[in-house]
Amino acid sequence: MLLKDADVVKLAVHAPYRMVDLHSGKTLLWGDKLDETTASFRGDELIFGKERFRAAGVKMISRRDGAVELNGTRYRGEISLAAEPPNRLKAVNRLNVEEYVQGVLGSEMPSYWDKEALMAQAVSIRTYVLYRKTENKDFSALHLAYQGTKNESWRLNKIVAETRGIVMFYDGRVFSAYFHSTCGGHTEDAAHVFGDKDILPLSGVGCGFCNGSKYYAWEADINKADTEKKLNKAYPGIKGISTVTPVDPGPGGHCSTVEIKYSNGDLKMGANEFRLLVGPNTIFSTAFTAQDAGNEIKFKGSGWGHGVGMCQYGAQKMAEGGYRWYQILRHYYPGVEFVQVYQ
Repeated sequence: MLLKDADVVKLAVHAPYRMVDLHSGKTLLWGDKLDETTASFRGDELIFGKERFRAAGVKMISRRDGAVELNGTRYRGEISLAAEPPNRLKAVNRLNVEEYVQGVLGSEMPSYWDKEALMAQAVSIRTYVLYRKTENKDFSALHLAYQGTKNESWRLNKIVAETRGIVMFYDGRVFSAYFHSTCGGHTEDAAHVFGDKDILPLSGVGCGFCNGSKYYAWEADINKADTEKKLNKAYPGIKGISTVTPVDPGPGGHCSTVEIKYSNGDLKMGANEFRLLVGPNTIFSTAFTAQDAGNEIKFKGSGWGHGVGMCQYGAQKMAEGGYRWYQILRHYYPGVEFVQVYQ
């Protein structure tokens, strides 16, 4: 899913195309190309530029891959629009796994990084994608940094092709191969962070490779009043914060819970939720300590991201040191085997 609960979107197609009713399969519109056109729904009626169609859902199909554009971004495969009450819409991109991996790779890892690190990243992305498909879980931009063809390149697509169909198995099946920017010295247990089933590849390992990342250790001084405003969006009534205390750190130092004491009470909340509410680009991970400093809270932490699975900066350092992609993955996901599930 690319977006949901939208009022209007803009579509363009840079090649011959057909717009098809999702339910009847009837072709509603076709042409050699489509200039940027707005699309919205009013009930079961599609308002497409100056035209109206009796349709609660349509898909845009192009003869040339990567020619369909939604809100300025080009995508491979098909783009579907479906009405959602009241007068809203969702947009879904349907494409194959390899095309999706191509779209994600350059958005999740710098394209100029070492080839072996990028190959490891491609395999971890593919494993994660196939796991979610196996579990019938939806995809959205919140799961992986997918931006269509925007960050594709010849080099990256070649790397995806070289690893085509290769995934990691543990105990005879794919698993949720998480990854993150910087672990800060030790990756975290997925059961501790996400409540997942406790399995060896996601139990956390010593890293020792990511100390070159600027996020290896970080500090942030955050105003209490600003913190209260952000927390009040989800928890109204918080005022006069005195302390913030991280609780129950895992093997990688990431806490699972945060205790907040304020003037008229106290609150326990998930550490990831706290981080996202206060600002994930301010509090870079949940591996932190917090100290009261009058009008501010002084945070000292390590790493960037949830800390589970492959540490991307660590993977790059390993690749620079001569490790192959499969050695990198076996380090961060111990106990895995590699299987080419299709060619």
